[in-house]
Amino acid sequence: MNKKLLAASVAACLSVAALAGAPMAQAATSTLNLGVIIDVTDWQASSAQLANAGPYYQAVYSTLLNQDANANVLPGLAKSWSYDKTGTVLTLSLNKGIKYTDGEPFNAASVVANLNAFKKGASPSANMANGIVSVVAKTPTTVVITLDNIDSAFLTNLSGTMGFMQATNTIGGTDAKSNPIGAGPYIYDKASSVSGSSYVFKPNPAYYDKAHLAYDNLNIKVLNTSVAAINAIKAGQVDAVAIADNSAVAGLQAAGLTVDEQNLNWVGLTFVDKGGRMGTPLKKLAVRQAINYGFDRDAALKIMGLGYGKTIEQVFAPYNAGYDATLNNTYPYDLAKAKQMLSDAGYPNGFTLNMPTNPALASYVYDFMKDQFAKMGITINYTATTGSADFFAQVWAAKWPLYRMALQRDPNSWSLVQFLYARDAAWNPSGYGDATTDALIEKIRVATGKTQTALLKQLNTYTVQQAWFCPLYAPPVFFAHTSSVKVTTHAGNSMPFLSDFKK
Repeated sequence: MNKKLLAASVAACLSVAALAGAPMAQAATSTLNLGVIIDVTDWQASSAQLANAGPYYQAVYSTLLNQDANANVLPGLAKSWSYDKTGTVLTLSLNKGIKYTDGEPFNAASVVANLNAFKKGASPSANMANGIVSVVAKTPTTVVITLDNIDSAFLTNLSGTMGFMQATNTIGGTDAKSNPIGAGPYIYDKASSVSGSSYVFKPNPAYYDKAHLAYDNLNIKVLNTSVAAINAIKAGQVDAVAIADNSAVAGLQAAGLTVDEQNLNWVGLTFVDKGGRMGTPLKKLAVRQAINYGFDRDAALKIMGLGYGKTIEQVFAPYNAGYDATLNNTYPYDLAKAKQMLSDAGYPNGFTLNMPTNPALASYVYDFMKDQFAKMGITINYTATTGSADFFAQVWAAKWPLYRMALQRDPNSWSLVQFLYARDAAWNPSGYGDATTDALIEKIRVATGKTQTALLKQLNTYTVQQAWFCPLYAPPVFFAHTSSVKVTTHAGNSMPFLSDFKK
């Protein structure tokens, strides 16, 4: 799953298969029934997320630029774009005649208002806009964006969370959090929806890009536990859903469902309290390194991942510019060494750590981790959250000293840095950093080509050595759907975009 989740994820359509023990589903219609594992709590474009929460925002808002399934940037509300010779001044040429669903015209002034609101907003990806110096409406259809330096991910960000455009007159309004007004493919039918359970969307008759819209109507069903998601797709309540429980894959396939596989995420522990704000032993480098030595990654892959994926010791993926294969043997499994390091660090009798659990995951995941920590002499106390949204909110509030997550690894390495490593990154909830990472990240931000790749490798190496994380394995992301649905997995995102669905 920017405080993106990540991140990590889900989609659905109408079933045409007769499933064992389930009623015969109806033939495919122009309604897409979509299952998601996270609820929406704030509809404002300035609070937008992708990953699991993406469909909510993609339904009601259009983006300045678009992406295809391979994450290639395409025209959107802006029909063309160009940088100046410095690479820091971007000019967008907007399509004419587009209106928000309340009748307000979309224009350059609206882009200015939206980008300024996003920069100050609650989106976990708001740091994407930190490099914006100014946004100017040069003409009603021309926008000039000045950046403080080159940003290799900026166009991609305009085709994601930063690019969602909300009706200007609603920005900051009291109703905007619960009643979104955009220029997207659908109009939110609040009266027919049940908050926290199901959301209904009607077609936007004035949508500007109907050629790339497969379904006339959209329904989103919230499925915030693994059991609920699996039961819903088997029963034909939804026709596609991301699968967080790998043990369900074989059964779904046996039921006649298609299960797509995408190599995107990493699974492991994030050490939030590296700075010692919570007073835990995680402030000590030796403790974080000991945990890395003390986790049996082969067992984690077998038990937590049910054998799907590959063990890892770095977050960067082989497709990232900063990937370094030599880091893959930094922390070979050595329980005796881990226990000795903890003893030498002043904890011969271990210590206790508190962690949250997410009900979207099967209990065996947390049972395995607790057992692994216990073998090192560390006691884990779990506190259950009420659902994925609650889990993410608590994590982003830096309430816990560490947490287990499956997070995406953006193809664009600068996006990965913005997402995970920078002090204001979505998944760096404590804002941790030091002089070394601060300097490297600033250099990476403005570098290009081989210079940037070398700097990314330095950042990767340093944070592995400093044990910022305890990566365990890289799993495939499973996405189940009926054979009546044609959908393409989306590069860099844990679930398909709405535009990736076809009849």
